[in-house]
Amino acid sequence: MNRSICIRLASVLVVLFVRSQVLAQAVTKTDTVKTVSNETVLIEAERPYSAASDKTFRQADFSLRPRNSAQDLLRLVPGLVLAQHAGGGKAEQIFLRGFDADHGTDVNISIDDMPVNMISHGHGQGYADLHFIIPEIVQRVDVEKGPYFARYGDLATAGAVGFHTLDSLPENTVKIEGGAFETYRALGLVRGPGSVGINSYFGAEVFSSRGFFDNPQNFKRLILFGKGTAAIGDQASLSASLLTFKSDWDANGQIPQRAVDQNLISEFGSLDPTEGGATSRTTSILSYNSGGSDPFTLTGSITDYRFSLYSDFTFFRQDSVHGDEREQTDRRTMLSLRAEKVSSWMLGSSFMRTTIGATLRSDNIQTALYHDTARVRLDTKIDAVIAERQIGPYAQQEIILPWIQVLVGARADYLNINVANKLSPNAQPSGIRQQFVISPKATIAVPIVYDATLFLNSGFGFHSNDARVVVQSAADSTIPRAFGAEVGARFGHPGQVLSGSIAFWQLDLESELVYSGDEGDFSTAGRTRRQGVDIEARIQPTPWLTLGADATFSRGRFIDSAIGNNYIPLAPELTLTANAVIHLEHFGSAIRLRDVGDRPANQDNSVIAKGYSVFDLSASYQFSHYEFYANVENLFNVSWHEAQFDTNSRIKIHGILEQQAVDELHFTAGTPRAIRMGVAYHF
Repeated sequence: MNRSICIRLASVLVVLFVRSQVLAQAVTKTDTVKTVSNETVLIEAERPYSAASDKTFRQADFSLRPRNSAQDLLRLVPGLVLAQHAGGGKAEQIFLRGFDADHGTDVNISIDDMPVNMISHGHGQGYADLHFIIPEIVQRVDVEKGPYFARYGDLATAGAVGFHTLDSLPENTVKIEGGAFETYRALGLVRGPGSVGINSYFGAEVFSSRGFFDNPQNFKRLILFGKGTAAIGDQASLSASLLTFKSDWDANGQIPQRAVDQNLISEFGSLDPTEGGATSRTTSILSYNSGGSDPFTLTGSITDYRFSLYSDFTFFRQDSVHGDEREQTDRRTMLSLRAEKVSSWMLGSSFMRTTIGATLRSDNIQTALYHDTARVRLDTKIDAVIAERQIGPYAQQEIILPWIQVLVGARADYLNINVANKLSPNAQPSGIRQQFVISPKATIAVPIVYDATLFLNSGFGFHSNDARVVVQSAADSTIPRAFGAEVGARFGHPGQVLSGSIAFWQLDLESELVYSGDEGDFSTAGRTRRQGVDIEARIQPTPWLTLGADATFSRGRFIDSAIGNNYIPLAPELTLTANAVIHLEHFGSAIRLRDVGDRPANQDNSVIAKGYSVFDLSASYQFSHYEFYANVENLFNVSWHEAQFDTNSRIKIHGILEQQAVDELHFTAGTPRAIRMGVAYHF
């Protein structure tokens, strides 16, 4: 980003809003839990917004949504699109605000302040797999788009999504589900033993599915979870969580359109039935909260992680005899720590709130890339040991006056990377890199009329690059900077007849440097600019009916490329979600639309990734301690492609190898109509 742009953009303001008419409520930014005997009373207050595009979702918002995993809860985020193309067990591809964020490169995801994203992952930078979380234990999901927030560092360019689990279980629950394509799920959530001031609960989930592809996915997943919370004194609390999961699956991957056109396979078929993978994760989280209006919080976690993936996108392009199957592996131990202190004070008639915090992360990684045939290794492409350290202190000052609210902040991030090549110590990728960056941020919120507020946000952010890219490229490529600005307005609140928001935004990224986990190399496409508008509307004409819609329009281009050859591949330009939700005393139902428009699949827009419109239907009925529910995905059974890529591949047609590789659209089919039903017993 050149100097004139930096000077001009740095003068723009950024980061946070607290609603105008409630200064007292501004002091309470999180939910309050008060312990009486052994029962927990949860007082839910609306989280103050910090931008027009902010959003918080609670259990009531996703109770009627189809949920195969916690990953599906990301669909709550307006404008966020998911794509699964590897058998269900792999993290979904994420699209948000004009970004093909791969599996999390530009979306920071956390659970109880523990990072989910895996930096320098064997498959892609920022890989974020949420399949290890039981959806029913998620209490709320906080969404903050853009690089405007000091508490978020690496990967928080398009936005950040924070998941928060329940501190206590309101009731024991047992669920049994079954449905199309031999899909089964069993869940148990049970309160643990407790005493005055102590709560604990445990959960277990078993999931299996044949899948809807011709080649069975044989997807299996096991999750175990336990959490305990103890009151310390009048307000402080200490909580500890242990979660572990394991899954394995087969996959059909992405198939070329010509294989379907020539009747080699159906759109649910596979050209390499040996694709698939396995993964496991065990995480311990320990958290302290001093409570009160000026809390001090401290959260630490340790994670043991294992991953292997077999994929084949090019078939016989590189090896005409054995094929091009790739095996990617990742083994790591990750330590994380977050400390934050909030202090409130008065300066004359102005309410002041100061937040000082820091994050620390340490990853010890062993990652490799192999050339395989039918999951048998033929050759080792990359075998590396990576030590990556991140330290990020931050501070922000909030000033609240009756007519304006201002927040200014800054974050300083230091990254240290050490890559050792186990195949050849003196060959790439190997080396040491370090970089330091400061990211200023600011926000203004101005009440314009009753219950409506104007927001101005701006800030610098970044996403780190894969360590194997960094040591092979320029020394300053560790942290490509991003700058974002947003102006918008929000009116009304949930529960009112009409509420909504609109936000106009722009995001510049100074480098698009991408490591390909499938090929073991990297490419750079220079600077990018993304612009767009997010629109949200909610109508509640009666207490039992809610109508809502979210639409996003975006335009992304490479700044340094020639016009006509400057499209950002796969970046969504139009997304729309709409829903109608009925909530009665014992009955609930919802119908939802997911719509994604056509978008460029390559840089010159000569290949188009086709859009789709999919409706989902859900319903539940409660009787005494029992709950009966059903979900229908793809209600009208439309044919659609969930994942699409412009890929150069070479295949065998009726046993004869093509003369040369072909560029065309490769896709993974979306689910056909799928019905799942279940029964839950609450006690």
